[in-house]
Amino acid sequence: MSDTSPHAASHTSPHALRVLVIDDDPEGARSLSELFRCYGCATSVAYSGRVGLRLLKLFKPELVFVDFDMPDMNGLEVVSEAKLIDAEAGRHVMYVCLTGGGPEITDESAGSAGFNRLLYKPLNVTDLLAVLLAARPGNFAAGSNAPAIRPARPMYRDRTPKH
Repeated sequence: MSDTSPHAASHTSPHALRVLVIDDDPEGARSLSELFRCYGCATSVAYSGRVGLRLLKLFKPELVFVDFDMPDMNGLEVVSEAKLIDAEAGRHVMYVCLTGGGPEITDESAGSAGFNRLLYKPLNVTDLLAVLLAARPGNFAAGSNAPAIRPARPMYRDRTPKH
């Protein structure tokens, strides 16, 4: 089942950070999308670069995670075309390159291709949350109109540990 609907997270706030995940690994893409939903984001998922570019136009994300190594288009090709779409629409979008490593992608090459950040797989949740905060920096500022990025479920700090 593909989660490519631009209204996939209609239960979230209309001011929720809009995050698009473009990755040819369905399990990884869905997991990443679900993590972002837990933090109050509206999410959409594409399993190829071409579908991701179509969703970019429909979903209008503020933050896009793009896998570097995909069969139809690599991440550099996707972000290059995505930047043209953003320029035509007058939007500013933050792009994050996801990679398993290797010599073909470095911080410098990712930056010159238009990515704002490069993250290596396996992904670290702390790094992902830092990217969410960078995409919407006013989240913890008093009086901000944007809702804070926080887990959707309440934290149970008063629970005693079970042994």
